[in-house]
Amino acid sequence: MLSVHNIMEEQVASRVNELYDQVTEKVSAWVSCDCQNCRLDTINYVLNRIQPHYVVSGRGVTHNTSLLKDSQLSADIDKLAIEGMRLVNAAKRPYHSSNIKRENDAPSCLFVFPTFVGNVFDGQTFEPVTNATILLLLNGSQANMMDVTWPNPSNTFASTEGSFTFWAEPEKSEKPGITKNFTFTIDVTAPDYQETSYSLTLPVTSRMTERALLDSTYSVKLKDLFLFKNGIKNDQEV
Repeated sequence: MLSVHNIMEEQVASRVNELYDQVTEKVSAWVSCDCQNCRLDTINYVLNRIQPHYVVSGRGVTHNTSLLKDSQLSADIDKLAIEGMRLVNAAKRPYHSSNIKRENDAPSCLFVFPTFVGNVFDGQTFEPVTNATILLLLNGSQANMMDVTWPNPSNTFASTEGSFTFWAEPEKSEKPGITKNFTFTIDVTAPDYQETSYSLTLPVTSRMTERALLDSTYSVKLKDLFLFKNGIKNDQEV
């Protein structure tokens, strides 16, 4: 009897484990647990959302070598893996024990920013725009992110329906209780579309906190961003 196998399983499992290893090595604040259960939950999350590719022999794997090297597929896996890691780590699992070593968790006085969540749509069809590039600026400069799993610039993919997320690295403050305005700008570009930008000013109050206790579930939902094809007038613009 022939054995049918989804070659995406090894591809996804390998990449998820690589990402977990990267963020735990850098002591990322939002990763509260990297146990085997959390890793398996993340792998399942990705596999349930990406198209399977079945083979019945070693020859089938060979014929799918070009697929496994496809840059778009790799980007989709990364996007879903990071999304899954965030969701899994946001779910409290008191029975899980983590082997993450946190050496820099002494309380610091910080301006802690929320995560930003947004979507990019076509201004005429209202369909999600794929292959858009989104850059987050903080006070006019490219914002530093919490770690490698929060890329800046970020890209949109078909599998995530035009969504993007950012989590900017906190800034230090001299003392707690100081309220300061921070201006964030979202620059969006996509092939065959006109560029667009959106800015917001966010007041943030500094506080004493441990890096390990920073909360990535504290988020701001940005207004939907619309791109218009080149040569088409955007009626929303004055």
